[in-house]
Amino acid sequence: MDLDAASFVILDVETTGLHHQNGDRIVEVGAIKVRGAREIARYHSLVHPGIPIPPEAQRIHRITDAMILGAPGFTDIARPLRQFLAGTVLVAQNAAFDVGFLNAEFIHAGLGKLAVPALDTVALARRVRPGLSRYSLDRLADYFRIPLNGRHRSMGDCEATVQIFQECVKALRQKGEVRSIEDLIRRGGV
Repeated sequence: MDLDAASFVILDVETTGLHHQNGDRIVEVGAIKVRGAREIARYHSLVHPGIPIPPEAQRIHRITDAMILGAPGFTDIARPLRQFLAGTVLVAQNAAFDVGFLNAEFIHAGLGKLAVPALDTVALARRVRPGLSRYSLDRLADYFRIPLNGRHRSMGDCEATVQIFQECVKALRQKGEVRSIEDLIRRGGV
């Protein structure tokens, strides 16, 4: 499929911890749908995880138990989020983390794993700029001269990741490495 005709959803989740396998849960989901260089739609929700948010997680993303008191549980947002993601290619910084948490939450909600391809901006950036000391969101934003606003909140991180993704795609196209979605998935798929 042609890159300019494809829809991508750049996604970021904030969580109660680092390991969905140990019971950590999503507390915020942000997603920006783009086609070409144009934003099509946004999806955002705080999510009540059903467990307290540990202080160490609160220090990072600044989402408190008080903030999620009236928020829906993941089961309540699962279907609308899944519809938002349908027919797209998912993109995330350290995509295995976000996709792992999403799949765990979708399974918990009784919907099963996602069936959309996923791209990792870390893998794409390594192809575009091999040899960087780190490939963190902060480092890539600095490299591509992208402002970081709302760091460690899902929409702020999504906004930066959209721009990083677009810079990577532009550079890979200029190198002649990608002409289609399939090329992109071979170079940065999860």
